[in-house]
Amino acid sequence: IRGRPSPFLFWIVAEIEPRALPMELALLPMVESTFNPAAHSRQNAVGLWQFVAPTARSFGLQQDWWFDGRRDPRASTVAALDYLEVLNDQFDGDWLITLAAYNTGGGNVRRAFRRRGAEIGELDFWELPLAPETRSHVPRVLALAQIVLNPQDHGIELAKIANEEPLALVDVGSQIDLAQVAAMLDVDLETIRSLNPGYLQWATHPEQPQIVAVPKQMKNQFQNSLASLDRSRYVSWEHYRIRPGDTLGGIASRLGTTVETLRIINQIRGSRIIAGRPLLIPRGSGLSEADLASLQPPLPETRLAVAVPPRYVVRRGDNLWSIARRFDLRSSDIAAYNQLDRDALLQPGQELDFGFMETSTLAADFPANRSGSKIYRVRRGDTMAGIAERYSANLADLLRWNDLGRNDLIFPGQQIQVVAP
Repeated sequence: IRGRPSPFLFWIVAEIEPRALPMELALLPMVESTFNPAAHSRQNAVGLWQFVAPTARSFGLQQDWWFDGRRDPRASTVAALDYLEVLNDQFDGDWLITLAAYNTGGGNVRRAFRRRGAEIGELDFWELPLAPETRSHVPRVLALAQIVLNPQDHGIELAKIANEEPLALVDVGSQIDLAQVAAMLDVDLETIRSLNPGYLQWATHPEQPQIVAVPKQMKNQFQNSLASLDRSRYVSWEHYRIRPGDTLGGIASRLGTTVETLRIINQIRGSRIIAGRPLLIPRGSGLSEADLASLQPPLPETRLAVAVPPRYVVRRGDNLWSIARRFDLRSSDIAAYNQLDRDALLQPGQELDFGFMETSTLAADFPANRSGSKIYRVRRGDTMAGIAERYSANLADLLRWNDLGRNDLIFPGQQIQVVAP
């Protein structure tokens, strides 16, 4: 709270004011995520406002390979305030109960009323039998509001925040490399990425959104640089996921490129491709085929990776971040699978289970079990419906083969049988 103010706070306040909502809601991201748009919880909630994927989709937040609206400060703020207004209507305008419902879900709050034999509106927040996390969550918001209102009473000096927008939004018109944006402004790439956390890859979205946030004082410089950019030589990229029955020749013909370009850009040797794997396709450029084939964009999902052991013994000086970097993994995945906090201190000799990963990105997607059945290892973001679609299986059959219900959660590393036993 004493640190540097979030550059996104102005946007949050500007969205709250015209809705005439309690201004204390601007502090909710501090409790939810410490104003970190990349925050990721064990429950797979993401962003400033900690949306889980289904709720985010229901409030219009785009989520795909290129962009996650949960991490975008402006889009997620609009969705979060929409969600809070819906919850507030459901709970008769009681903002404390609304905050509780935002934390634990409206269904859990309604069940708490039923356990007390009461109708909505007959009990206040303090009388409801809620989970300990939720019972402490609401007081944290209230306490933070009191500190911000009267910091001197608590011996805290808050940083001053100018009442002006620190960032400018620029429509770049087409896909652009974030490193190129950084070069135009003569700032480091991490600065641009931190101001545009919704973009998951090295570039903006090939379709929408194509908005880039830059420091306000650099807006004119950026627009002038964009105006002088030779768009005819700029490449946009399409993300394509290989389907069963696809061939490189068929994909190239269908998407207007060549087999050789696909091989070089995606680092493919030979003609073998695997259903479910991603390909990057260069689109809409005045570059020659030879120039296209020479491009080497970052390929986080398809590049060759170091072998990942099934278990790892912690060495002196190791931490989750350094181990994740060594094996090209996500520290959050390692932490979640091993039931650790993301900032957990590791002890030399401690064993970490890497069972959520295949040993190599070149390994087959369908490792066979002893009976010959095909097994799929769940990855982050997977759903049973998505797995069923990927393997052309009936969802009801897939659930039955794995003894799962429609509402059961699946986790990274979990093994799913994808053909009949």
